[in-house]
Amino acid sequence: MKTIRSLLAFCGLPFVLLSVLLASPLAQAAGYFTQGGKLYDPSGQELQVRGISHYGFNADILQPQFLWAMGWKEQIAQIKALGFNAVRLPFVPDTLYVSTPVDQLSYVDPGRNPELLGKTPLQVLDLWMAEADRQGLYVMLDFHSVSKQRQYPTWFLSNPADYGLMYNQRAYSADDWRRDLAFVASRYAKLSHFFAIDVYNEPNGVVRWSTGDANAANPVNFWKPAVESAATAVLAANPNLLIFVQGITGNYDGIENSSVPVNWGENFQPQAWQPLNIPAAKLVLSPHTYGPDVYVKSSFAAANFPNNLKADWETLFGQFAAVHPVVIGEWGGRYGQGGVGAADVAWQNALVDYLQGKGIRSSFYWCYTPNSGDTGGILDDNLQVRQDKLALLKRHWAGGSSTPTPPPTAATTLALASDRYAVTQGTRQITVTVKRSGNSSSAVSVRGATVDGSAVAGRDYTARSGILRWAAGDSSSRSIVISLKTTAPYSGSRSFAITLSQVSSGASLGTVSSATVTITGSKAVTPPSPTPAPTGFPQPGISSFSPASGPVGTVVTVNGNGFTGANAAWAGAAHNAGLVVISDTQVRVTIPAGATSGALGIFNPAHAAFTASSFTVR
Repeated sequence: MKTIRSLLAFCGLPFVLLSVLLASPLAQAAGYFTQGGKLYDPSGQELQVRGISHYGFNADILQPQFLWAMGWKEQIAQIKALGFNAVRLPFVPDTLYVSTPVDQLSYVDPGRNPELLGKTPLQVLDLWMAEADRQGLYVMLDFHSVSKQRQYPTWFLSNPADYGLMYNQRAYSADDWRRDLAFVASRYAKLSHFFAIDVYNEPNGVVRWSTGDANAANPVNFWKPAVESAATAVLAANPNLLIFVQGITGNYDGIENSSVPVNWGENFQPQAWQPLNIPAAKLVLSPHTYGPDVYVKSSFAAANFPNNLKADWETLFGQFAAVHPVVIGEWGGRYGQGGVGAADVAWQNALVDYLQGKGIRSSFYWCYTPNSGDTGGILDDNLQVRQDKLALLKRHWAGGSSTPTPPPTAATTLALASDRYAVTQGTRQITVTVKRSGNSSSAVSVRGATVDGSAVAGRDYTARSGILRWAAGDSSSRSIVISLKTTAPYSGSRSFAITLSQVSSGASLGTVSSATVTITGSKAVTPPSPTPAPTGFPQPGISSFSPASGPVGTVVTVNGNGFTGANAAWAGAAHNAGLVVISDTQVRVTIPAGATSGALGIFNPAHAAFTASSFTVR
């Protein structure tokens, strides 16, 4: 994701005839295809991408974020219930090759995620892909970087000084990249909702589109031939997929407009005179664009901001939308809560206005969880839905007026009464309440449904799915009664989810649109004696830390328990943070050079604990 530079050179050339010829659709394209700037599913139905990125498989933890506080199946169910129909899932080579179980890379709540314990990152990715497909979510895999440690500018790594970034401490070639793209394309080919691969995230630095810059003439750094070869490898492995290609920072060829400031991945200007030789029926242009919460471009200081942005977006990518689908792969920000405040709200509103004017209703928003430092998520720090962001996205998806229409002051809201329910094994049923609030003058409805987690319908409970209806004037609550099964006593806990979706017009989902039901088993077990893990070291737990942000060198006080014997600390991507144990309930962590925004981790020889929210490196 993110960061940025100012760049580029003249964009006055029209989109040349050659590009139009290359854009002629393939009449018999397999699987998903594009035509006339639109996406289509294999049946020929137009596909709108209401997407969100869910990161973590590309980070140190090599698994979805927030599994220390949420269930992985429940996350998928909530994403769908919020109205998203697609997920962009970043991954890195480490995801495919690291064999350490994910619960040793980060704390995973065992009650909410029992299926993941002892699983490698690739095995977890297998489970995640299958479950998303089962729940009907479209998935695009995003090859995010050659390393989990940071965004690398190129799709290969050949500098020996950087070998330490790699999972195997060796070089990573363009052939390795194409091999890994083909591997995932083939591995998930039988999943009908696996529809695309984003071949590399935000190429930057030495990367050029192709020829034109006399000061950067090494063809190994040319993006155009690289992505063309990647597309060939992917489509040979799985011809049903779409190929998402991001832009560059600059080609510096004397043609593009160098006065336009850009984000990494945002600039497609050279496509007008050096078009990609990728089958047009498979090609999607996927720029990344961000506002002042992520990086302050010079254009944000203009007197006519944000009205000046439309021309820049048109130059960088919008000019191609009539021929190739333009699906923004990342955009977002804190939208007025933290960050720079009103300027980011103005920027995000202006982008949606621009997309509406272009008829572009597909994109991937960044991101789902709240711990992306400069953007936050669709969930806030308390894991509650940011309804303001969701309203913005619904305006983008729906098209219509370029000015947001304020919602009625007393609109109808439908929501679950609680996001957590707990029972013990042997309980015969549980009742989940759905409340209606606000204006009750019209008839409304919403679908409620159970979603399997570690508790499975038929074995642990009876599945429920149906429409709850309210007549005009009816403001009473509705109940979903779920029968629980009598099964052999078990230890530990099992859980499933209740989700609300398909809300009728005239109503909206409230903050609590999904809930977890936890069933605690009735079988008492004697904890086994410790084996072969080191003895004498407690499982640490973290309750709080302060401050929440600061520069390199900041000393962070971490409170909790079980810190006796702690001998290492992580700070985001840096695994060499300074650590001083004050007592069993307090340690101090010094943020080292190279640290990135992310969770703090405290380790002893047997166990680890991570903060539930990120420390932001300023």
